[in-house]
Amino acid sequence: MPEHVCQIQVSHSDRTALEQIIQQLLERRLIACGQVLGPISSSFRWEGRVEHEREWLGLLKTAASRAAEVRSLIAELHPYEVPEILVMEVLDGHGPYLSWVLEQTAETPPATGER
Repeated sequence: MPEHVCQIQVSHSDRTALEQIIQQLLERRLIACGQVLGPISSSFRWEGRVEHEREWLGLLKTAASRAAEVRSLIAELHPYEVPEILVMEVLDGHGPYLSWVLEQTAETPPATGER
């Protein structure tokens, strides 16, 4: 079965800290790219209360085979006790872009294909 691309979603209360996590993931070739959206307004139940927070949302693109590693590193670096880390398989997309994501997250760096 051919390799698939995943998008990983993570929220964080600190934009700079989220950008630092993305930088570490990029340096380790665990993701091909990451976008930071926000601020966003989050409402959730925590320890019996409804909370409202301003957060930032990270959207990260990676190969499905690297998703567990990405998830593990985010959980390690994230300050939340229970961080939002959602992995979603990309079912379809622009073929050259999906190929680029897979090239950038390969264990061996590609000779070409820089975006």
